[in-house]
Amino acid sequence: MAVPTAQGETTLAMTPATWAMLVLLSLCWGGAFFFTGVAVRELPTFTIVIGRVGLAALALWAVLIASRVELPRNRRFWREIVVMAMFNSVVPFLLIAWGQSHIAA
Repeated sequence: MAVPTAQGETTLAMTPATWAMLVLLSLCWGGAFFFTGVAVRELPTFTIVIGRVGLAALALWAVLIASRVELPRNRRFWREIVVMAMFNSVVPFLLIAWGQSHIAA
């Protein structure tokens, strides 16, 4: 919902749906750190990351199959996707899990 300000600008008000999405997002983020903290006590760091990234990849693959999206067959495309996945998912999750296992909160 747009709310005008004294300077004539328009700001967006937080609706109950927006608050619910914010709470859900914080539960997802907080839950990921919580469960990683629990898992690092029992599992090696790399195993946690492979499990986390692997489950996400399977979920995304299922969405692609269900939506009948045709995937590119170009090797260059897949090479770039792998590099992006390493820098955007695997390396950060690996560092987070390693940090949680070596640094006391």
